[in-house]
Amino acid sequence: MKSSSRRPAVVAAACAIALGAAGIAYAVLTIATTRLVTNTTGGKNQNPAITSNGGLIVFTSNVDHFHNAGTIFTPDGAFDFNAAGNDFTPLGATHPNPSCTNCDNLNQATGNLYLWRQKKVGKTVPANSVTQLTFSTSGGFAANQNPDINQPGKFVAWDSDQDHIGSNPDGNREIFLLELKTNTITQITDTTSGGETANRSANLSDNGLVLVFDSSRDFSTASCTLGDGVTACANADGNSEIMVLDRKAGTFTQVTSTTGNGTNANQRARVSNDGRFVAFQSTRDFSGTLPGGTVCTLLDGVSPCGNTNLNGQIMLFDRKHNTLTQVTNTTASGACSGDTPSERIEISRGGKFISFQSTCEAELNPTGCGSCDGNDEVFLADIVKKKLDQLTISNGGFNHVPRVSGNGGWVVFESSRSYKGFNPTHARTIYMLKRNPAKAPAGQTGPGQLIEDSGSTLTQNDKAQVVTTSITGGFNSTIEGFGVSTSGKFITFDNQKAVGNQEIWFIDRTK
Repeated sequence: MKSSSRRPAVVAAACAIALGAAGIAYAVLTIATTRLVTNTTGGKNQNPAITSNGGLIVFTSNVDHFHNAGTIFTPDGAFDFNAAGNDFTPLGATHPNPSCTNCDNLNQATGNLYLWRQKKVGKTVPANSVTQLTFSTSGGFAANQNPDINQPGKFVAWDSDQDHIGSNPDGNREIFLLELKTNTITQITDTTSGGETANRSANLSDNGLVLVFDSSRDFSTASCTLGDGVTACANADGNSEIMVLDRKAGTFTQVTSTTGNGTNANQRARVSNDGRFVAFQSTRDFSGTLPGGTVCTLLDGVSPCGNTNLNGQIMLFDRKHNTLTQVTNTTASGACSGDTPSERIEISRGGKFISFQSTCEAELNPTGCGSCDGNDEVFLADIVKKKLDQLTISNGGFNHVPRVSGNGGWVVFESSRSYKGFNPTHARTIYMLKRNPAKAPAGQTGPGQLIEDSGSTLTQNDKAQVVTTSITGGFNSTIEGFGVSTSGKFITFDNQKAVGNQEIWFIDRTK
């Protein structure tokens, strides 16, 4: 993004070996520059996803990106592109906007999908340009939402209540797939009724051949079976179930077969890079004999599953062996109760790691959670080693939407905490934490962890590596919609900082 002659924005001298009050070395801390991708006035740009090389970002926008010349800010220069020396705009950007090569200048209200390209493509698509992918004219901002792009950048999947190819006349929410090379749209689900919760939250494997989502529709008439590959799908009560589409085989698998709790039953599925493992959150009880012969155990791999109080839990399904793992095992109490005490799952390559946020620290980490005050903390499940690690230990505030990178090397999350003294005002910021830092000094154990709670019995690993952002004063709106590349090097998110409307931002962790 920056020229090689320019020094990366890394504050090593001030932060890498800073000392705490007790004279103990802090974890290694560097600062990455945050840059602006979109440049619009009014409306919003949200829910971005990014490719492995950081070169493509897909997002939803209800803004006219057609402008490619002239000044659109009032008064002229109202937005400071270099506020506090942050160098927001990518190198080579033409102010005030990146050019838009395929845009409809009538888009002022409907949420459509757009693709930002960092580099030039052929002779017609310039670097730092935006391409409009869908052209809906109704449905409001939610017309096309939650887009996901596979890591090589060939396919985009999303949910929409629009009739893109003439196969959704009832306007319920369906899953769609776009092949970027040909601009061909395929309607993945073909269901009726269910409205806005019919089919949601599409997520693609790296090669784009496996797609997961949650659905309240009954796929019994489709080419669909339960996990055993034999038992027919069924969802008569219309609660949300986890679905998998194998695009190569042309078949659906209904991962869960449960009853009750409507659209909160099983939701927000995430698939591993190879398409084998599916992580999701659930309020259902998977104990006993399950439909389709699925076997469920707790994280230890031995104890039977159980969730009789129907608390929100984190689950993992292995498509190859038709097995479920109940990653969390909590009971409803105080903050650790309801449909989503543990939520916002992300899964790494080969299903080895699952990151999530949870208010259940007192149950998941009773000897190390410090004040255990039930605020949202970041957890990482190591499925191979069959253990849970609490990566943030704080008193109050929040740690939201942890995203473990595809290679499992980094965990990125939004937080209001002041880890290593960097954020004393407790503003909203982003941390990028290395999962497995250099070997800890004697007496310090565990993975990369960030501790801002004097009551914790855990000792901070002084060699834990963390990167944060360069935004002065923190962000002024939620950063919950963001994407992370496979390596954890590139991050994208949406925020209103210094602009007023929601824009798309970009971080290269190393610059």
